[in-house]
Amino acid sequence: MEFFRSHCSSIYWNSLWSRYKVATMNRLKVCHNDILKRLLRLPRWCSSSLAFARNGVNNLDVIRRHSVFSLRSRVELSTNSIITSVLQSSAYVCGPIEQRWLGLLFVENVG
Repeated sequence: MEFFRSHCSSIYWNSLWSRYKVATMNRLKVCHNDILKRLLRLPRWCSSSLAFARNGVNNLDVIRRHSVFSLRSRVELSTNSIITSVLQSSAYVCGPIEQRWLGLLFVENVG
């Protein structure tokens, strides 16, 4: 599992991804799931969620949420005047990165 954690969980810069198609992200998730199953010699049809849980490995959604939370926390705590100015601008508040971050970090209750 250390091989998977070190080589398949380091998806650098993923917290800055803001423009992508849902289908592209879904294909990436399928690839990530398939790699784990192949390393564990599990059939392709077996549950990915169960494989990740039993082996204590984060799936792609968790990796992305952790990455976004970490970067967003550091940015919001920054005392740099340029970063502070950007954070207070409408370009940031209404921009694609902030909207994507909010979508990843917070789930809206429907109904």
